[in-house]
Amino acid sequence: MSSATRWPALRFGVGLLDQPAFGRRLRHLRRLREMSQSELAGGDVSPSYISLIESGRRMPSEEIAKAIAARLGFSLHEFGVVARPNPDDRADLVRRLVVARGARAEGGCEFAADELVALVDEADTLGEDDVAWEASWELAEIYGDLERPVDRDAVLRRLLDDPLTNSSTRLRARVAAAIAELAQCRGRLAEAVRAGEQAVAAAAELDVSALEWCRARLALIAAYTARDDLDRAAEALLDIMDRLDELPTDRLRGLACWAAANVHVATGRPADAVPLLERAAGLLPPRTDLRQSARLALTTVRVWLLTDRAMDAVDELLGWTRQAFSLIGTEADRVQLASVEALVLARKGQFDEALARAAEVRPVPGLPPHELAESLVAAADVQVAGGRMADGQKSCRQAAELFDETGAHRRAARAWRTLVDVFADPRTL
Repeated sequence: MSSATRWPALRFGVGLLDQPAFGRRLRHLRRLREMSQSELAGGDVSPSYISLIESGRRMPSEEIAKAIAARLGFSLHEFGVVARPNPDDRADLVRRLVVARGARAEGGCEFAADELVALVDEADTLGEDDVAWEASWELAEIYGDLERPVDRDAVLRRLLDDPLTNSSTRLRARVAAAIAELAQCRGRLAEAVRAGEQAVAAAAELDVSALEWCRARLALIAAYTARDDLDRAAEALLDIMDRLDELPTDRLRGLACWAAANVHVATGRPADAVPLLERAAGLLPPRTDLRQSARLALTTVRVWLLTDRAMDAVDELLGWTRQAFSLIGTEADRVQLASVEALVLARKGQFDEALARAAEVRPVPGLPPHELAESLVAAADVQVAGGRMADGQKSCRQAAELFDETGAHRRAARAWRTLVDVFADPRTL
């Protein structure tokens, strides 16, 4: 006969107590407190009754159980009590989760974050693990909206260790991919690669139609590309591009095309990136996510500057991007926009305006270090072309140091070579 059949959980007003587990826990805590059975018994029960409880042959009443726990200085929770589900409590938690999600959708992220912090604690206390998990995930997403990476990282780390996460392939893949994306945004590229590989491994059993399968691979490709591990990036890219039409949403197909374009640019094939960016633009329209579309447009302008695209087309797309960022852009978006505008103005020979825009490239919250480095490289090119050699040298050195710090060693090497080839010549200073 199994222990579950022989020893059914006994229902108390406070919850459920498993009889053998209660006895074992009592014995452990009594010894921890260095109390004898007689000392623990006090005036409520006999020492022999304590012995029967510890052996699993008796279960005390709720009143006696509470008295024993109090004498030891612990709560009943320490004895294996599982809170009895209360439908009204659960319904209230779910209602509040829905309210927080609605607040986020309407722009009330600060309110939603405060509500979810309290909601997670209450759900944990009530034993509503699935509600606590969903609230924690929503809180992590909101911290991303609020550009609070430290708080977002803390929530994701807790979720990664959550038993519910470890019981589900989908949840493990989802959380690991989110950690990879966040690590890349913070310039922790080695960590981003590790988390991306963990996400892909967790999602290996999932079908290509699963969102987690796609997100894990996109996170890993982005991490490989950012870290200049381009052979692995290209290899991982084949896996998703071969099955592009099987991906479940237009958004994921658009992001996959964008990722493929980035790999082509990084490997010196900007012309191959152009059709992929155009397809991505069709799959990621502004009406769906204006900021994302503007960032994609800025990437497209950068690539067009490496090809023979007419300047009229460049100006038109750049003008639209500038307008979009004026509405919804962050400070980080505007720094990257300034670096691209500087390149365009320099291409036209308008060096005073180009140098003014290049001077706007600087560290700001939310701008990943390796992306700041890319903008500094663009600023250095403009400054050199405009005759500001000292400024160009400073920008190039900063870029090289940032690439080194984040582990993007190929780009770091190129930046250091530029310092030697261009700035080591006394005639250029």
